[in-house]
Amino acid sequence: MSELSRKIETRLTGNEENAVFYNEKWVGIRNLQSDVMEIKRLLSEHGVKPGDKILLAKENSYIFIAIYLALIQFGATVVPVNPSMPKPELMKVGSRAQVTGAFVSQEIVERMDVEQLSTLRFMVTIPSKLGNASELVVNTVGSAVHEITTVQEPGEEETAILLFTSGTTGLPKGVKLSHQQVFATVSQVIRTHMLDQKDISYCFLPLFHINAQVVALLSTVISGGKLVVEEKFSASRFWNTVNQHQVTWVSAVPTVIGILIKGENTPQVPASLRFVRSASAPLPMLTGKRFESRFGVPIIESYGITEAASQVCVNPLPPGKRKVGSVGLPAGVHLKIVADDGRQANTGETGEIAIQGESVIRHYAYGDEGKDSFQDGWFYTGDLGYVDEDGYVFITGRKKEMINRAGQKISPREVEDVISQHDEVKSVAVIGLPDELYGERVVAYLVPESWAKDKEELVQALHSLCKNSLSAYKCPEEFNFVEAIPAGPTGKVQRHRLREEVLALGFR
Repeated sequence: MSELSRKIETRLTGNEENAVFYNEKWVGIRNLQSDVMEIKRLLSEHGVKPGDKILLAKENSYIFIAIYLALIQFGATVVPVNPSMPKPELMKVGSRAQVTGAFVSQEIVERMDVEQLSTLRFMVTIPSKLGNASELVVNTVGSAVHEITTVQEPGEEETAILLFTSGTTGLPKGVKLSHQQVFATVSQVIRTHMLDQKDISYCFLPLFHINAQVVALLSTVISGGKLVVEEKFSASRFWNTVNQHQVTWVSAVPTVIGILIKGENTPQVPASLRFVRSASAPLPMLTGKRFESRFGVPIIESYGITEAASQVCVNPLPPGKRKVGSVGLPAGVHLKIVADDGRQANTGETGEIAIQGESVIRHYAYGDEGKDSFQDGWFYTGDLGYVDEDGYVFITGRKKEMINRAGQKISPREVEDVISQHDEVKSVAVIGLPDELYGERVVAYLVPESWAKDKEELVQALHSLCKNSLSAYKCPEEFNFVEAIPAGPTGKVQRHRLREEVLALGFR
């Protein structure tokens, strides 16, 4: 049995106590154990074997957690996807992963064209109102009769999770994470965040994403803590929930942190709240400072990628040294910065971040996809950054998103950090657009805090702000106002999508 599976089993056989709060009620550990066993029985009855890929498309909920834990314990591979994924993408993922089973919400059933999924043997419909796992509705696909299988004890190398990254070009890359890789990251999260059975975590980030799965869910379960779950973030409920349950830590993203800062009412912040963790996207320095100043709660900025089962770097908890603007110190991985000429960069020199370690994949799941990212035992992340004299990592942008203006490389994030300092800017994305003279020109797209205010005056102010903060070649030539900026499910700005949309409209 893998250590990951063993730790989950140990937690599920614990004393009678609250485990998960969802939909206005607590579920005890014994009930969770019972539901996990029921789902494992269902898997056995439908011939699921170790390594079988099982699709899981359900919004944040208690039943998502029960199904997820059962699949990992059984030895199957869970394939979590965004429940709002459109039909073509849903079918593409299911077909590419060759899923043999699926757990989906009622709303998704109509988007599941089983004839397109030749490997699918059964589909479980999850009712919107579910009492316990015995109420799950199972539909057998096809007429084949499958032998009942026994519950397996998955090994360390068995694939626990299969995810597809949101690549900037071509098909998303498949990332297979073994039990060993997932547990390696879980162990680091528990260690660096000092988690134990006294902790109560608040989870509203999407559970189909690796961040929420590993950092919020598995790390809480295995450390013996309790989990408060909501389908999605709500600014109006956030502080009430934190106070009601005496939450001790929150896993968040910069978008959420920015929204909380803008709340008009000054909330009561309980002494129980040890820290708020920020990941999945760059956190503007000013946003972090404002949050800590207003609420007196430390922001712990971190850095993670799917290919390393989430966490790669994290800042120490107080009283350890945190550095504003840094994603912290490597956690459980070896990390180096590679200069353009292939040598290891010097301290303070920007280059591509490469990592290796127990949690890091050694290749993508299918064929030769992304093979250039793996060199001499190192995974080249595509992220750009540098390491300071104390070993703290600073991320400056993405290699593929760098703007090349007449040979001068510009990090979009560096420009965005300056623009986002203005109080009238709600969100911003900077991209490079074709330029006949310079190759690319710097263009900023922003969502204003108020559409009623003078836009020309704001543009002038932003031009001045950039001029005083950046080298001339880094300053945007244009500032364009938009209703929204393309972003992924965790709020991470998708500059490649913005650029594609702009070019498709003929704006060059």
